[in-house]
Amino acid sequence: MKNNTVFGFMAAAALTLNSCSPSDSYTITCQYPDNSLNGTYARLVSFNTSLRDNNILDSALIVNQMATFNGVMPSSEVCGIFSGPRDRVLFVLEPGDITINAENDQIAGSPLNNEWASFRAYSDSVNASAEESYNGIVLNRSITPAQKNVLIDSLITDYSEKILDRGTSLLNNHKNDALGRLVFWMDIANNDIMDANRYKALINEAGNYITSYGPIENITMRYNAQEATSAGHMFTDFTIPNGNLDGSSVSFSDYAGKGKLLLVDFWASWCGPCRRAMPNIAEAAKSFPADKFQVLSIAVWDEHDETLKAISQLNMTWNHIIDANTIPTDLYGVNGIPHLMLIGPDGTILHRGLAPNNIMSVVKEHLNK
Repeated sequence: MKNNTVFGFMAAAALTLNSCSPSDSYTITCQYPDNSLNGTYARLVSFNTSLRDNNILDSALIVNQMATFNGVMPSSEVCGIFSGPRDRVLFVLEPGDITINAENDQIAGSPLNNEWASFRAYSDSVNASAEESYNGIVLNRSITPAQKNVLIDSLITDYSEKILDRGTSLLNNHKNDALGRLVFWMDIANNDIMDANRYKALINEAGNYITSYGPIENITMRYNAQEATSAGHMFTDFTIPNGNLDGSSVSFSDYAGKGKLLLVDFWASWCGPCRRAMPNIAEAAKSFPADKFQVLSIAVWDEHDETLKAISQLNMTWNHIIDANTIPTDLYGVNGIPHLMLIGPDGTILHRGLAPNNIMSVVKEHLNK
């Protein structure tokens, strides 16, 4: 996680205290479910371009399962309380007495946070109903696996549409405050059924206050990158200075567009679905002729030693680019891994988001053309 400590924020708040009314002040009380975090610090952060790219605005010692923050905030801003490597609660920092229950992410006490909590309660309710339906589908022995997949896909679409509809409605009333930014970022732009065309329509309606927010600008760039590297386009090259296993420099063009069908796998050692996809990739690597087909795994968002350990553990005997971090994922707009891509012999992108269990059939189809 990239943390940029910003001491100037609180200093500036102190300097302007005399010009601010008492109604500009805030108090945040964050309650934890047990004493495991006692003696550590909770951090109040704002965001530059993503959850990982954040500014520390303040910190508070957790005592008796509680952290308390006080300050001045004349307007509203999307913020989070980070209390551990993966423990975070997102909310709107605004004047008022804000209470946060870190166990269930319940937030209350100020106008925008009350609306955010109401939206989250609706989302939880829809999700609980969807989970119940999902369990019923999975346990239904009278239908085939293929029929189950169709029903599950429909269920996901229905859930996502409901959240998107409610989020869009909320956004329409909050295009000029932090709640609008938070809803657009978390529940509209990152909705499971969001695609480039729908995103374009929504971003065009959102207004400058929303579109100029760093994390949303970052998502817009991601969609633009996906469009520029969609099926039918030529691959976009990049170079990783120490990306070969021997530590030498490597470029994507060392593999792509070299007269062979190329299966590209964006992965990381810590990614469970990436690991589960490896048998499918290994099957393809050994099943097709080496003069017509090859595999390239590109390690992203990972640590060098962990990548090498996983390559050995998983017996990944094909080509690799390591230590790529965010360079290729930014260029290709990859938001989640594993992400499988098939590139034609001439460098044309043929498929993106290929499912691991479809690798064999799709590769066969192109090799037989």
